[in-house]
Amino acid sequence: MTRIIILFAFVSISLLSTAQKHNTDLLKSYSANELAAFDTGTIEILEYGITNAVYITTIPSGKELNLPEINLTSNSLKFTDLGLKILNQNQYFKVHGVENMMVVKSLYVLKNELENKNN
Repeated sequence: MTRIIILFAFVSISLLSTAQKHNTDLLKSYSANELAAFDTGTIEILEYGITNAVYITTIPSGKELNLPEINLTSNSLKFTDLGLKILNQNQYFKVHGVENMMVVKSLYVLKNELENKNN
């Protein structure tokens, strides 16, 4: 009986150690179940996106854009700190109080950047 318990504990620990690992910052935007459903390539892209998905740019002059507004209260430009998810298309937000917009890159753009970086 003791051997069975030890074997069960060993198997359980082995399964937990081989489970998909990810940056814990991703838990700010995705549930554990959502992360478990992603393949390792998507997790790698999302982890790259934590520090590379968001940037600020000026709103093009002469353009009247109807963008959702976002209030940036910290210096962090991580999509996870903003509670956003990476989507299949770029996301654009007007930054509250200034004539700038924030861009969150799409999964496709991040994937291409990561592939180019690794080549």
